[in-house]
Amino acid sequence: MAERRIVGDRAGWRIRVLTKHLRHLIPGTSLEASICLAYEPPEVNSGDAAFDKSAMRALLDGHDLETRDWLFNLMAKSDLFVSRKVGDKVFASPDFNEPMDEMRDKTLERIFFLLRNGVFKDFLKDNSIENSLKQMAVWEVLGIFDHALSVKLGVHFILWGGSIVSLGTQRHHDKWLRITEELKVFGCFAMTELGHGSNVRGIETVTTYDPSTQEFIIDTPCESAQKYWIGGAAKHATHTIVFSQLLIDGKNEGVHAFICQIRDANGRWCRGIRIADCGHKTGLNGVDNGRIWFDKVRIPRENLLNAVADVTPDGQYVSSIKNPDQRFGVFMAPLSSGRVTIAMHATNQAKVGLATALRYALTRRAFSVSTYEPEMLLLDYPSHQHRLLPLLAKTYAMNFAALDLKKLHLKKNPEDSKVVHVISSGFKAMFSWHSQRTLQECREACGGQGLKTENRIGNLKAEYDVQSTFEGDNNVLMQQVSKALLGDYFAARSKGKLMKGMGLEHLNGPRPVMSKELDSNVLRDSRFQVGNYLEVRLS
Repeated sequence: MAERRIVGDRAGWRIRVLTKHLRHLIPGTSLEASICLAYEPPEVNSGDAAFDKSAMRALLDGHDLETRDWLFNLMAKSDLFVSRKVGDKVFASPDFNEPMDEMRDKTLERIFFLLRNGVFKDFLKDNSIENSLKQMAVWEVLGIFDHALSVKLGVHFILWGGSIVSLGTQRHHDKWLRITEELKVFGCFAMTELGHGSNVRGIETVTTYDPSTQEFIIDTPCESAQKYWIGGAAKHATHTIVFSQLLIDGKNEGVHAFICQIRDANGRWCRGIRIADCGHKTGLNGVDNGRIWFDKVRIPRENLLNAVADVTPDGQYVSSIKNPDQRFGVFMAPLSSGRVTIAMHATNQAKVGLATALRYALTRRAFSVSTYEPEMLLLDYPSHQHRLLPLLAKTYAMNFAALDLKKLHLKKNPEDSKVVHVISSGFKAMFSWHSQRTLQECREACGGQGLKTENRIGNLKAEYDVQSTFEGDNNVLMQQVSKALLGDYFAARSKGKLMKGMGLEHLNGPRPVMSKELDSNVLRDSRFQVGNYLEVRLS
C-alpha cells in the first residue's frame, strides 16, 4: 500500500509539473489575437499616406507621366513580359536557369513587340526637347522592367543612332535614321578593344584611304585590336559604328567614326568580317556581347561620319576643328548621352531595392520588449533605420540631380558641352556606386528573402553591376572629374574670374561661418546644414 501511494504521488507530481509547463507556454491571450496571425500588409493596415502620392510621383518622375503609364500598361498586358499562366510568377523576372540563347531571343522578341506598338516612332528624326524627354521616360521604364532590354535598345538608338545624329551629316541622316527607327538595320557601337577600354586614344584598329576606289579600308592589325564587349554584335547586329585611327598619307589624324556593315540580310558575316561570342556573363545575358575583327574591310568614302572632319575624293584630310584634342572631344560626345542614361537607371534601381527592403521592414517583426507584447517591426529599430533611411535620402537627392542633368543635356547648348561631360561622368560613377551599395544593403536587410530571385534584388545586383565599368571605368571617370575641377579652379584664380557652371560657384563667396551655439534649433536650420556641407567641402 505504501509503495502504491508513493507511485501515485510521483505520478501526480509529474502531471502537475507538465501542466505547469504547458500553462507557461500558452499565454493568457488567445492564438486568434496573436499579432502574427492577425497580420495585414502595410498597404491595408497603415491607412492613407501622409502626403499626396500623385504629387510625389510627379516630383520624382519629373515628366511624361502619361507615357510612362502607357508603356508600363502595354508591357503588363503582354505575355512577353508578364505570364498569364495560372501558377506562374506575377512578374517575369529573368530566370538564372534560362539558357542564354533563349534570354537573347526573348529580348529581341520584346524589342519587335515594342516596335509594332509604335514605341520608337520619331525617336531619331524628331530632336525636339519634348520628344527627347519622352525618349528618356521610355528608357527609364524599360530599365526598371528589364535592364537587358534597355541596354540593347540603348546601344541601337543612343550609341549607334545617336552617333549618326551627332557625328554624321545630312547624307547620313537621310540614309540611316528612318531605317534605324524601323529596325530594318540593327546597329552596334564598336569602340572598346581587347587592349584598350578607357584609353580610347590608344585604340589600335586602323583605317586607311584608297583614292583610286574612293574607299576606306578598316583593318585589325593585331589581336589586342579586336573589338570586344560590343553589345549586339554576337548575334543580331547588322551594322556597326567603328572607332578607328585614321591614317592619311602615313599621318595619323586620330580617332574617327565609320559606318560598316557586318552581316547581310540572312545573318551571314560580310566579307572580311569575323565575329565571336563573348559568352555567358554574371549578368545581362539578354544582351549578345561579341568580338569583331576587320580583315581589310572596304567601305565607301561616304561612310565616314563627317560632321567633324572629312576626306575629299582625292584623299585630302579637312576639318573645321584644327585642334586634335577638341576634335577628339567631339567624337566622344555620344558617350555623354549614355552616361546620363546610366545615372537615371542607377537611381531607379536603388529605388526598386529600397521599396522592397522598406516594405519588408514594415511587415517583418523580431523580438519584443516584454514577453506578452507584440514583436517590433524591423523599421522601428534605430539600427535598421540607420541602414536604409540615409540611402533613401541620398537616392531622393540623386533622383533630383539626375533630372537636372537630363534637362541640361537635352538643351544641347554648345557652351554647356564641357559641363555636361564632367557632370555626367561624375554622376555616372557616383550614382552607379551608390546603386551597388544600396542593393547590397537592401539584400542584407531582407535576410533570406533578399536571396530569392523573385524578389529581384539579387537579380538587379547582377544585371546592373556592369554599370561601374561600361561607358567608362568609374575610377577613371572620377579622375577626369577631379582634373577638370582643379583645372577650372586654378584657371579662374589665375585670371581673377568667378567660377561658373562646374559646381564650384560656392567658392566665389566667403567661407561660411560656423555657429558656436549648436542647440537643436540651429542644427535643424537648413542654412546651418548647407553651411556645414560647404565647410566640409572646403576643408
